[in-house]
Amino acid sequence: MILNQTSKKMEMTFESKIRETIQNFENIDRPDYTKSEINNYADFVELTALFVREDVITFGDIQDKFFGENDNENAEKKDNEEAFLNTIFEIIKERVYLYNSYYPFVYQENSKQLELKTNLSFKNKLYLSLLISSKLNIFNKFTTDLTNDFEKISYVVLRNFLPEKAMVKEFGKNSQYQGTAIEKIRQLAVDLNLEIKDYELSCVSERNTQERGLDIVGWLPFADKCGNQIIFLCQCACGKEYESKQHDTRRFKNYIDFYKTNPQHTMFIPYSLINIGKKKFYNSDLIEDGFLIFERKRILEFHNDTSFENSISFKIVDKIIEK
Repeated sequence: MILNQTSKKMEMTFESKIRETIQNFENIDRPDYTKSEINNYADFVELTALFVREDVITFGDIQDKFFGENDNENAEKKDNEEAFLNTIFEIIKERVYLYNSYYPFVYQENSKQLELKTNLSFKNKLYLSLLISSKLNIFNKFTTDLTNDFEKISYVVLRNFLPEKAMVKEFGKNSQYQGTAIEKIRQLAVDLNLEIKDYELSCVSERNTQERGLDIVGWLPFADKCGNQIIFLCQCACGKEYESKQHDTRRFKNYIDFYKTNPQHTMFIPYSLINIGKKKFYNSDLIEDGFLIFERKRILEFHNDTSFENSISFKIVDKIIEK
């Protein structure tokens, strides 16, 4: 009986988080992105279609939500607003072609209408999982769950992206290394057959148990055990501050003496960044040189572990649809 009461209490806690998430979304008429973050506005339109799954979302719905009733006397303002919204819906049209069957929405280009698909595949739900993970300000009650799940997603993606002989290990929240930060870094150096920079590592607090900014590490080992090899140092970042996190993995050059080749700094982010027309990233200026980026499309391309259907992220998506 006690177990049932505990389970019920946990379920109520999850339900209350969902209710607050819905309220968070309903309180936003228009997100506070800059116009240069136009791809994030497209995300917000998709979220609207997710939250009101039984209805079609139209150009007019978003116009009313963002700008309220139009002032017919200010034609220039209305034209600017419509041009801005047209750019957003153009990105949505691009995503239909970019994501193809992975895209969880149906878009009617002529009428500019967006709606959630009736029967969602695993990849469709994974897309929605990445979408909500990129909006932690709305899903702030699930921040820990979403970031933890995103690290698991990223691990699977790197595992599938690299050759079969590659080694891939988690170093962050779900670390396969044990102990303090110092102990974890020493264990990693042994795995990589590399030397430690003792003085730099001694500057890390012995009470520090965090990962020091490294979430996942992958490498292609040689049978000769020589430390000269291709190494991927990966950071997973859901929040908008991912720009500032790019320095985290660079820190490891202070601790480990990478032999004759620099590690490949890599970042996993749940945002949709591919700009089809330019064949580059949206917000490209935020990404430092020397980084390999796995954004939403690339993550979907290399993730195939359907056991993730049991994750909290999928549970949140299912509950939002149900509500």
